[in-house]
Amino acid sequence: MIADRGMGEPISLGAALAAGKKVPPDVTDLLAEDHETVLGWFDWYEAADNRTLKKRITQKICTALRAHMAAEEEIFYPEASRTSRDEELVQRALQEHRAAQGLIDRLEKARSVDAEHADLMRELRAEIEAHIDEEENQLFPEVLQSEMDRYAVGAAVAARRVDRMLELVAPRSTKAKSEQNVREYPVMQISKDVARHYFIMGLKNAHATAKNGRKMVELQIDRLERYPRLKEKLESHLREKDEQLERIERILEKQGEKPSAIKDAAMTLMANLSSATNAATGDEVLKNSFATLGLAKAEAAAFETLILFGQAAGADDALQPLQKCLSEERAMAAFIEDNLRGTGMGFLQLESQG
Repeated sequence: MIADRGMGEPISLGAALAAGKKVPPDVTDLLAEDHETVLGWFDWYEAADNRTLKKRITQKICTALRAHMAAEEEIFYPEASRTSRDEELVQRALQEHRAAQGLIDRLEKARSVDAEHADLMRELRAEIEAHIDEEENQLFPEVLQSEMDRYAVGAAVAARRVDRMLELVAPRSTKAKSEQNVREYPVMQISKDVARHYFIMGLKNAHATAKNGRKMVELQIDRLERYPRLKEKLESHLREKDEQLERIERILEKQGEKPSAIKDAAMTLMANLSSATNAATGDEVLKNSFATLGLAKAEAAAFETLILFGQAAGADDALQPLQKCLSEERAMAAFIEDNLRGTGMGFLQLESQG
């Protein structure tokens, strides 16, 4: 998910949603709004009176539809299938996507805006309108009656849609950065075997570090009764750490590897020692906040590098789960930083009250 690249603020939409900086949308409302927007753009295309404008509108429609469909296919449809248990509706929606994507491919390859181009746009509109009708009148009602957490899924869909949009609209920027890197680092062939070796090593290190982070968070939670907001965030992050460990284990399993028991044990011991040391001090909550902030930033850096190594190793199916981990750690670091003043003031007030 390209939107999370770069170390500074503002953090990406994915991390902002995870950090609570943005209110997550109901996924059905979000997708319905997308539908309304793209239909409006089809009207705009039909009303446009020059070919240059029609070409620009076509590009906007095709890009928006590709980003929308990617978010649905990767996040919304799997959740809808799981919670509504209507596999047939989801499969039909996927087939409709394939048909629409075929038309989008033809439109993007078209060199001129002529009668054939207009026919393709009308065909695409008809395909999209039929898809919207089925989705909003059949699939959405089932989702609304299901156990799906529509806001959590909405946050994930919103983030993925933006990330995919950036991938589609910024190829020149990406190319420029690549050329800059080539100038800074001489062109050398990267061995896929070498990349895989360090990818596996990095995954095992990341698993051990996540174990460390999980233990640190777990040991803090019961001692934060007077810091309810911090406690709530750490409880949420504890669940995220469990999911991170599962993601890394699945990636390792696909690579025919397992986590390092020795590294896991060593990092867990370090977490226990660190927490015990901090617990013996009066400003425990502050020292734990500093440690959690540092670890979250270190883990974010590790996941960023793992994504790079995974790309070089050809482990494309590992990139999205690693990106999710990256967003979570960026969000955790952002939360701690945003609340350091509040935590510090709370500590002083409690100490002043004895």
